[in-house]
Amino acid sequence: MSISDKIIYTFLLLVSVTLIGMLTGSWRIILYPYLVVIGIAILAGLVKNVKRNPRKIWIPASVSLAYIILYSWLDMITIDSPTGGTSYILGLTPSMAIYLLGIWPLANLICLLYAWTFTYEESVHN
Repeated sequence: MSISDKIIYTFLLLVSVTLIGMLTGSWRIILYPYLVVIGIAILAGLVKNVKRNPRKIWIPASVSLAYIILYSWLDMITIDSPTGGTSYILGLTPSMAIYLLGIWPLANLICLLYAWTFTYEESVHN
């Protein structure tokens, strides 16, 4: 079995787990396989750059670490209540504040970092 076959089977397994989460109504079962798929896709996209320059391994590692920290924090504060408590952060419930102030801006920064990485490589080779 080739590596691409293994990756496709892994994606199929993760998407199947996500579908099970959709049928059972559990956002955690939907979200976590989705995050693993994103991590594998980022790593697959950067694998050539990482092989050429092993110091760039910090990009997928830091992205994965940042998402693990944010989602673990979100998971911990929403165990007892879906809003994360009765307090407010900048007028938002704690769970919404983590989404709007942490997870969404991080996704935009990751897209910019990804584009900058490939732009820099292309300008070096031209």
